[in-house]
Amino acid sequence: MILIWLYLQIFQNHISAKEHPDMEDYFNSKLKLFEMAKVGFVNSDDIRTARIPKLFPDKEIMTYGIDNYCNLLAKDITITNSYVDFKVKLGTRNERVKVGIPGRFSVYNSLAAICIAQKMGCSPEVIKEALLEVRVPGRSEMIDNKLEIPIMVDYAHSPESLENILQAVKSYTRGKVISVFGCGGDRDPGKRPIMGEISGRIADFTFITSDNPRTEDPEKIVRQIEEGIKKTQGKYIVITDRVSAIKEAIKMATKRDIIVLAGKGHEPYQEINGTKYPFDERIIVKELIEEIETEKKNK
Repeated sequence: MILIWLYLQIFQNHISAKEHPDMEDYFNSKLKLFEMAKVGFVNSDDIRTARIPKLFPDKEIMTYGIDNYCNLLAKDITITNSYVDFKVKLGTRNERVKVGIPGRFSVYNSLAAICIAQKMGCSPEVIKEALLEVRVPGRSEMIDNKLEIPIMVDYAHSPESLENILQAVKSYTRGKVISVFGCGGDRDPGKRPIMGEISGRIADFTFITSDNPRTEDPEKIVRQIEEGIKKTQGKYIVITDRVSAIKEAIKMATKRDIIVLAGKGHEPYQEINGTKYPFDERIIVKELIEEIETEKKNK
């Protein structure tokens, strides 16, 4: 058994009377997996996971990271609004690796994948090619398009996940961060103004729109989100129809900006009044760009 621990992330939904009372309990529960594993890989940049090799001296546990001493170190990192690349030792040579998923976290995920791949005997060429092509549906997924505008689809649909993705893209985007999001109906309404406030605080411009309204009135949901964004100085507009909101975001953006389509992620549908209608944002973006290009030609 090979076990890999990327980095410790404990959010509020992991800590409860029914799950783990605190972080230490959660950490100790995870450690039980290492007791069963023969080989392990852990992130040396995380204060907790960095302790694991000493806790299991009889196991083959290797480390990887960016900032601290480790067995597999990423160096000379470049992060843009559409990819990351970095140097890392593959086999006996330092190689430049490029990954089409932007963000510092993508470097950590790549290092973890490299650890496993090298342990399994994969060649440096195969590793580099695979990382270049890898995509995770709905998770910081970049949509290739003829306008070459960085457009990201992400499943962020909670306050924490929305804040995390917007903060991440903000750290490496030279232009504007354009947020397009809504909140699901028949779900916790308390998070709606919170998410509005988060987007207003971090994004340079926000399009408040619909997500999966389910049986709720979409207009009611966007108004609740708007209550939160009004507490900030953030620029925004409300366009309840999600397709129209995405179209306006594309028309606003340049190659230096990034559009974050948050909430739907991998979902290929939009649920309205008990019916799931086809709604794949990858397809919609490409159709909208064709539509925008046609409109420009006809002017």
